[in-house]
Amino acid sequence: MYYSKLFNMKDNFCDLLMEERPDFKLLNNGVESMTNVDLISLIIGKSDTNSMRQARQLLNICDGNLKALAIKRTEELEVVQGIDRAKAMAILASTELGRRLFSESAKERKEIDSATAIYNFMHPKMFDLEEEEAWVLLLNNNYKLLKAVKLSHGGLTETSVDIRVAIKAACMNNATVMALSHNHPSGSIRPSRQDDQLTERFRKACDMMRIFFLDHVIVTDGKYYSYREQGRI
Repeated sequence: MYYSKLFNMKDNFCDLLMEERPDFKLLNNGVESMTNVDLISLIIGKSDTNSMRQARQLLNICDGNLKALAIKRTEELEVVQGIDRAKAMAILASTELGRRLFSESAKERKEIDSATAIYNFMHPKMFDLEEEEAWVLLLNNNYKLLKAVKLSHGGLTETSVDIRVAIKAACMNNATVMALSHNHPSGSIRPSRQDDQLTERFRKACDMMRIFFLDHVIVTDGKYYSYREQGRI
């Protein structure tokens, strides 16, 4: 059998039992059978004890949290012995691929017509950000997404949003429906007074331009706040 020949090959790197090797698990049991340590070890090297040890240490410095791993800088990963710049970049590249896959899945949704749909679309863009970002979603009459525009990238507590940029983008893309979304890195979904003021400014601007203001959704990792669901639009 091909797999038997593959894993009976002797090399200088493998001192694990065949069944313990991440590559054996992947080829024989499927990628879903692999642990986080298995997956990281394949990204950074061969199926040997060194790669497994490095993978465990990488998770340890992130308290076992993959989201924390995804936002580490290369130099922060290089504190683990044996992790060089190339391995650190491979890890960050793999986490970015996962984020983009999640984002592509969200884009395939036919309609963005509710707070839940807005949250599902924006969550992969925002869940691990350390600073606030504000985005506007431009939609047509059928709530199909025309374009998502990042309006600002700000500090930890507030972000400055130019409504004129949003209105200009809406006009250029023939959008008739608009939704606003921003994140709270703190994890609190409670809107601030600045959030309330921004919502009101957007509502007035949309009314003036005869654009339907669908919602303002505040995103955190796992929950959201919707001004429309709360009856505030």
